[in-house]
Amino acid sequence: MAEAMKDGFDRDLVVRIARATAELRRGFDHPAFVDTVMAELPALELKDRVSLMADALVEGLGGEYLELLPTVVEVASAVAGDPDGGDAWGTSMEAWPLCSVVERHGLDHPTESLAAMAHLTRSFSCEFAIRPFLNTHLDETLAACRGWTRSPIAAVRRLASEGTRPYLPWGAGVRALVAHPEIGIELVSGLRHDPDEVVRRSVANHLNDIARKHPDRVAELASEWLADPTIEPSMVRHALRGLIKRGHPGAMAALGFATDATVEVDRFVVTPGELSLGASIALDATLTSTASEPRRFVVDFVIHHIGARGETSPKVFKWATVELEPGETISLHKARRIQTASTRRYHAGRHRTDLQVAGQILATDGFELLDSST
Repeated sequence: MAEAMKDGFDRDLVVRIARATAELRRGFDHPAFVDTVMAELPALELKDRVSLMADALVEGLGGEYLELLPTVVEVASAVAGDPDGGDAWGTSMEAWPLCSVVERHGLDHPTESLAAMAHLTRSFSCEFAIRPFLNTHLDETLAACRGWTRSPIAAVRRLASEGTRPYLPWGAGVRALVAHPEIGIELVSGLRHDPDEVVRRSVANHLNDIARKHPDRVAELASEWLADPTIEPSMVRHALRGLIKRGHPGAMAALGFATDATVEVDRFVVTPGELSLGASIALDATLTSTASEPRRFVVDFVIHHIGARGETSPKVFKWATVELEPGETISLHKARRIQTASTRRYHAGRHRTDLQVAGQILATDGFELLDSST
């Protein structure tokens, strides 16, 4: 994914940033900026390209950081195609290098830099840019985030949640956010009824992050939220997805699922027994409820992937949610293609595959991957 994304940070974007800057800052050496960046850019990966553009822009603008900051904000809006500074939803990746200017050069000026982020994030999310400020100026940054939760701009409200995620993908680590879950809970609680779906999704992702180290606290909070009839249940379900896969009893109970596997497995088989990378497996299971009352069950399957050194690591995949009457039998079928993904490489060997019901492993089969070449 990152390899494909880096292709968008090319000469065309460098020229666009240069032209936008030259229009706003008299004396900016447009050709020199392009030449400086292009001398190194082709050999770099995504994040290094972003950093190169940011550093070259600061050097080309010259002067003190606080003097050039307003220009950086204006250039971001121009590059993102949002010259009026409206709610562009932070989706224009072309403005990422402008956000990186604040991240890399603004740490000594937190008040001004945080204020700039509230504008920059409308063009491209400042979720990465805010991380050093959380590490260095935690109290002031959190105060800004609290204010952002009340912003009329959805992209700004989202920054308060997304930028403070304990395990933000691609983001620098912030120990305080992992150690103290109430920091994030305070922020996302104020956004749980946000009118924008993307903000609410960030809330769910934030809680899913917190659940990695504080599962009981998130399950408790989810139960409290679900007691509110105005809450969006799908948002809470998304927040609990990791805990449901882990079979956490509190999360299961919060969503009304059975917390014990009162079923009998009549059949569980994975076919074919041998296959090559790129082919698909089929999973078939037959379950009968042994409960004395109707129950809802979460049914998942687990593939134990083989690592390069022969070690295995389990990965839980969602299969189905079923509601069974006492004594009722149900047959389930699932197909999954075994192929390399951006986050996983397959290696030849026996891949144990488990049937998981209500978070408990009830049956095991598997398949032999004959090779790991496409």
